[in-house]
Amino acid sequence: MATALSTEIQQRIVAETGNAAPSTDDAVAFEAWLDGVKESHSDLFAGVATEIESLMGNKMA
Repeated sequence: MATALSTEIQQRIVAETGNAAPSTDDAVAFEAWLDGVKESHSDLFAGVATEIESLMGNKMA
């Protein structure tokens, strides 16, 4: 499954939730998953959000 997330954050997602995140290629599914993580795993959500913000910043630079 394709994802823009780093291997480190992917491993953390699996360790904390028991499942991999959906592909970032499917924006609707990924956003729905992220909303659920925001509610149930706030520290993990913060890590994923920080990584996404960093990736977006690099693409805009």
